[in-house]
Amino acid sequence: MRRALFVCLGLGICAVPGPAAAENGLYLELQGGATFLQDSDVSISGIGSGNVSFDTGWNAGGAIGFRMFDLVRLEAHGSYRQADLDEVKIAGVKVSPGGFAGAAAFLGNVYLDIPFPLPIKPYIGGGAGVAIFSADVNHGNLDVNGDDTKFAWNVMGGVFWPVWRHLELDVRYRYITSDDPKVDASLFGFGGTAKAQFEAHEVVGALRFVF
Repeated sequence: MRRALFVCLGLGICAVPGPAAAENGLYLELQGGATFLQDSDVSISGIGSGNVSFDTGWNAGGAIGFRMFDLVRLEAHGSYRQADLDEVKIAGVKVSPGGFAGAAAFLGNVYLDIPFPLPIKPYIGGGAGVAIFSADVNHGNLDVNGDDTKFAWNVMGGVFWPVWRHLELDVRYRYITSDDPKVDASLFGFGGTAKAQFEAHEVVGALRFVF
């Protein structure tokens, strides 16, 4: 009788569900969050240099990838981020323009899912590719319009939770930057090429569907 009781107790312990494990295989991911574009040094040929600041912006994107060995993920990633301009100061002239700056990024990323014996799994990652920049500002004495494609790279760190076998919730920090983009610009009717820095910090939430 005692032996049977221990056997039943052991079976009961084994039947208690543990934390869901991350699944290997193909996955699709949907992303969205907040973008914080850093103040940017900018110069307009023939006019002068200055600084641009931005309001808090947004980002959205997705990825297709593959997890292998329970800890390595390879993915193709696409995303877009946009923020309104807050203030521009060029050649000592301060303007408060209406308009926005945006960047679409297409990157190849690699992630390392760190083994952790809890439901929440930490990870780090990074990758590189290209970013297509655009700007649309036409307000008062400042006119900026155009697009440019540059080399870009990003690094990330975050955590994910395998909710079910085929669904994971993810939250991450992402830093993304690139070579300096150039677009057409004019100030007080004088035209030139505007060259600016691009650097952003992002908080991103994601749903990952593993097949």
